[in-house]
This record gives sequence, C-alpha cells and structure tokens, in this order.
Amino acid sequence: MRLRSPIQRNLFHVSFSVRENSGRLKQPISMAPKHDDPKRLPALDGFRALAIIAVILSHGFLLADTSRSARAISYTASYLGAQGVALFFAISGFLITTLLLREREKLDRINLRAFYIRRALRILPAAYVFLTTIAILHASGHLRQPLQRGELTSAALFFNNYWPFRSWYTAHFWSLSMEEHFYLLWPPLLARLGPRRALIASAFGIAGELIWRPWSLAHLYLPVPALQRTDLRADAFLFAGALAIVLHGPHRCRVLELLTSTGFRAAALLALAISGAWSLAGSAPVTGTLAPAALFPALLISVIHRPGSRIYRFLESPPLCWMGRISYGLYLWQQIAFADHASPTVGGAALALLPRLAILVPFASASYLLLERPLIRLSHRKTQPRMNADKRRSNAFICG
Repeated sequence: MRLRSPIQRNLFHVSFSVRENSGRLKQPISMAPKHDDPKRLPALDGFRALAIIAVILSHGFLLADTSRSARAISYTASYLGAQGVALFFAISGFLITTLLLREREKLDRINLRAFYIRRALRILPAAYVFLTTIAILHASGHLRQPLQRGELTSAALFFNNYWPFRSWYTAHFWSLSMEEHFYLLWPPLLARLGPRRALIASAFGIAGELIWRPWSLAHLYLPVPALQRTDLRADAFLFAGALAIVLHGPHRCRVLELLTSTGFRAAALLALAISGAWSLAGSAPVTGTLAPAALFPALLISVIHRPGSRIYRFLESPPLCWMGRISYGLYLWQQIAFADHASPTVGGAALALLPRLAILVPFASASYLLLERPLIRLSHRKTQPRMNADKRRSNAFICG
C-alpha cells in the first residue's frame, strides 16, 4: 500500500503490529512515548540501565591482584564495560535517527538548529558541572591523580578520544566525544541526503569501516587507545541509524517480523556469545566490535516492539527505568566514585561497591532532578514545532 498524504505517513510510522505466520495479527504496538520526556521510546531506559550497570561493574571489579584468576576477572569486567558503552552507542544511533525521521515526516524537513539546541542543553550543562568540579578538586589538591596537560579542554570540546594526555577523571569522556562526533556528522547528512541516500551512505560507511579498521590497527599508530577513536568505531552508530531508516521504509513490517522472531533472537545472542568468547580469548578486536555494532540495534528493536515479552516488562520496571533516566549522571560521576578503583580481591571489590553506589545513585538522581530534567523540558518547550491538529492526533496505524 502506498501512503501518499503526510497524515497517512505519520499514522504509518507511529505504531504497528506484526503478522504471525498464521496470518493473524499480534497485539498492536504503540510507539507513543510513555514518560515525561516525549522523545523517549519504551524500554530504552531499561537498556540504558543495563549499559550503565555494565560500566559500573567494569570499574568496580578492576582488581589490583596480579594472580591469574584476578587478571581474568579484571579482563572480563573490562569487556563487560566495553559492551555497555557499545550498547549506549546503539541506543543513541537508533534513537536520534528515529526522532529525526519522525520530525521529517511531520514537517517535511529536519530542523537542525532545534536539534542542536536540544542536544546542547541535554549534554553540555551536566558535563561542564562535572568538569568544573574536577578542576576545583584538582586546584584544592583533593584528587588522587593529577590532571594532565590539556585534558579538561579536550573533554570540554569533545576531542578527548584523540587526546593522549588523560587522567582517570576524564578518561570516560572518550565515549562522550564519540557521541558528539556522531551528532555533528549524522544529522546534517540525513537532512541533506534524505533517508534513502543516507541509507546508501551508511552502507558505504560501514563497508569502508570494515576495510579501514583492520588496516589502521595494523599500520597506523596514534598515542591513544585505538578502539576509542571515532574513525574506528563509526559503525557502532551507522548500523543503528541504518536500521532506523529501514524501519521507516516500505519493508518495515517484514523487517519487524524477522527481528521479533524467536529464531533471530537466538541466533543474535549466539553470535554475540561467540564474539565475546573470541574477544576474551584475545582475538583481533575487529570482530569484537563488529558483532555488537551490528546486533545490538537489532536486539533493541526485537524487544521494543514486543511489549508483551518478559524482557520488555523487566526493562520497563520502575527501578530500571529510573536508573536509565539518571544513567548520564551515573556515567559522569562514577569516575570520581571509582577513582580508587583497584581493589585487592573480588570480595573487597564487592564490599566497596555498595557504599559507592549508596552515594553515587542519590547524587546522580539529584543531578537529573535539579539540572538535567528541567533543561530537557526547557529544550522541548523552546524547540517543539507547532503541529496542526490532524498531525497531533495521528497516533496509531496497524500494518495489515
């Protein structure tokens, strides 16, 4: 069926259901936001919670013990944290592209100015409060490690992942820098090219990444961790963005039928398990980053669009939703909480984790309630486009 009018296109992309093999329709799946923030999609907060939990555990279980078992635990913890960051990338790539495409469907254009205002108010104030705090603690001599030359500037201007002089306190800004690079490059490309040509461009970008990453790892040395460079991890966002574009196209229902099938979930989880085992065994990092980049976005979709599943209900549980909402603050401030991160034993690490969380979670909650959420609401009020009544009332369409 060809959808010609803007109202039909909007209806088509707001909600849907998937045909079972028998031809009957499953329960319609609404894509209407459920939270205070109208830009949120169901279950994504739960995924954010899983991602930040992985990061926190990775920092909490880096052990000072040099025994073989302790090194194995530390290495596994580091791998778990890397997967948490990869999940954050998948969420960002999918969510940002989906929101931009929805805006394009409603307004026939993408308002880049409004997008960057929203992103600036969401990212910069909390980040700069953190960096200001670090600068004050450094000046007063309360940091366990001295700050390195230029690291505050590299974090504030988001080129930290290419800056070689970093202490523990700003080391996590590598991933924030990478996300900012995505925000700077992808939305203008999508606005300029349109969905179809942007999808083609993303396919070429992914193919180029698969060639550039192994070559660069073998022949190019920069004094920064290689897999923290944007040019070596762009596919983490491109796979998610490409999938979001496909889900706004004519093959949406077929793709959803595939992604929400039990067979696909099982195959994807098996592939991730094999990739993880290979990475933990010390394989080339090319495959270790490729599998999460390609499969995390698909698994996100497979859960988001099956609201009756147990994993969906688990991710929508209040504790996980709240942890997902405060995940940005948790990610920023956990770097201070785990500055003395090397515990001698697993038991010591587990015991130290609880009091740190007892301080970190309330602190991040206060950051969200007092700083982040008011600015999120302000950004939406300042940039929310005015829709006509018909477009605002468009909230459901069932593929059939």
